[in-house]
Amino acid sequence: MPRQELKDALGALRQELDSGEQIGPDDREALVQAMQEIHEALDQADTGDEPPVGGPLSRRISALIENFETSHPKFAEILSSVSESLANLGI
Repeated sequence: MPRQELKDALGALRQELDSGEQIGPDDREALVQAMQEIHEALDQADTGDEPPVGGPLSRRISALIENFETSHPKFAEILSSVSESLANLGI
C-alpha cells in the first residue's frame, strides 16, 4: 500500500507540474530532479540496495516542502505525502 500511495503522490505531482501552475524554472527543475531521485531510490529498493533512512533524499524533500509552503502550497502538500510514503517504505 505505501508504494501505491507513493505512485499516486508522484502522479499528482506530475499532474500539478503539467497543469500550467505558475512556477519558476528553478523550482520546476528542483521538483523534476527530486522526482528522478525518488524513482532511482525506488529502483534501488527493488534491487535490495536500499538508501539509508533519512538520507540526502529525505532532507532534500524536506527542504523543498519548506521552500514551497508559502509560494506553492499545493506542491508542498503533495511533497509531504511523498515524504510520508517514502518514510513508510523505509527510504
